[in-house]
Amino acid sequence: MIGGIAHNLKTPIFSISGAAEGLTDLVKEYRSSITDETVTIEDHYSIANDMNDWIEKIKNYTSYMSDVITAVRGQAVALTNNIDETFTIEELVKRVDILMKHELKSALINLNVYIQTDKDFEMHGNINSLVQVINNIISNAIQSYNGKPNQSIDLTIFKENKKIIITITDYGCGMNEEVQEKLFKEMITTKGKNGTGLGLFMSYSNIKAQFDGDLKFTSEEGKGTTFNLIIPIKK
Repeated sequence: MIGGIAHNLKTPIFSISGAAEGLTDLVKEYRSSITDETVTIEDHYSIANDMNDWIEKIKNYTSYMSDVITAVRGQAVALTNNIDETFTIEELVKRVDILMKHELKSALINLNVYIQTDKDFEMHGNINSLVQVINNIISNAIQSYNGKPNQSIDLTIFKENKKIIITITDYGCGMNEEVQEKLFKEMITTKGKNGTGLGLFMSYSNIKAQFDGDLKFTSEEGKGTTFNLIIPIKK
């Protein structure tokens, strides 16, 4: 996790360093222009605009770093909060539905829920952490449709070989091979400026730490993605 955080912060730090060098050069240029009679008012405005461009870039980089730190802090609390409670599959699904209803409705996406086991089956662990992981994957699934309305996401829950399997499937844009190879190894993003890339990386860590489980996926570019949360049944 620490390695992933360091990787995610290194790029904006280097970019801020580069922006500082750019501003330094502009300051030198401006100082030399003060006594230069050939420099026009338009030239002064041009230098000021260039400085402002670098400042805006620095603001974006620092905002991104702030988002990363905030997300890590929230996930770190979840990872260290080892609450072992008992909850049913029905309760889990209800919490997911309540928390995701607005986002799904706003995107005009339908969530199809298929409980293929006893809805009163009791699970053990931190339900809030599990809900957070499921909701993050559903949010990614919504994003995969790139704003296209009237689409579906399937949430299926069943038991297999003393494990609870929670499957989330979308039929959106899918992921290319490069993204798939890096998905759980570092904090990458498939959302451009709309994501920090922390979600799936931290979800994977969460399932490992909180439930001694696993998170796997299959994806085909242009056809969609399926995530499988695999949680051992605790007696």
